[in-house]
Amino acid sequence: MKNIIIKKLKELEKEKNIKILFCVESGSRLWRMESKDSDYNVRFVYIRPKIDYLRINNQADVIEHNSEQDIDIVGFDIYKFVKLLLNSNPSVIEWFKSDITYIDDGETKKTLWKFIEKKFNPKAIYHHYKSMCKHNYMKYLKSSENMTHKKYLYCMRGAVNALIIKYFNVIPPTNFETSIWMMGDEHFNGNSPISQNVLDKIIEIIELKKEGFEQVKISKIHLFEKYIEDFL
Repeated sequence: MKNIIIKKLKELEKEKNIKILFCVESGSRLWRMESKDSDYNVRFVYIRPKIDYLRINNQADVIEHNSEQDIDIVGFDIYKFVKLLLNSNPSVIEWFKSDITYIDDGETKKTLWKFIEKKFNPKAIYHHYKSMCKHNYMKYLKSSENMTHKKYLYCMRGAVNALIIKYFNVIPPTNFETSIWMMGDEHFNGNSPISQNVLDKIIEIIELKKEGFEQVKISKIHLFEKYIEDFL
């Protein structure tokens, strides 16, 4: 699949007259929560020829391509990408922490990551993840009869990553199970803000999702419901 993705990216470079600076995997595969039929979420940053940046009419700053092979490709122009970094946008920051790389020019990621490490805004990232938790809870769980393992995981990932920021003041790991480990009692002298029962349940749901049960309709998970209500 990696070879198929790289071939498609090279085709996009020619078709759109761009140069891809780096390209990584995002989403559930990056978080190590993918199921057998999960899409590939391919994300890249590109630059256009210099003349394009001198035009009166601005060029599109996003490129999107959906493949018939469950490959979702999205690219951001370097200007748009850097503006998002200036606002400490966690979604694009995660691209830098991806360990699944398709293209890398060897310079762009390295240079921008040095900037992120010095300048990231923990409050902005905290509120992003907390809002992710709230959005998923209010839209898909609290008032719904169609709960799924996937929706609960997305909600809990928002809560856990927000607490990583609050207690450790670092950008959360992309591997969600690492985030769960960081919130374990051993890192809080036996007094973690998330009970071990909740953390164990998250791990259980991750395994169910990986086995292909992510979209199966389930009953409310009251352990999560209570925790989310208290957290929000």
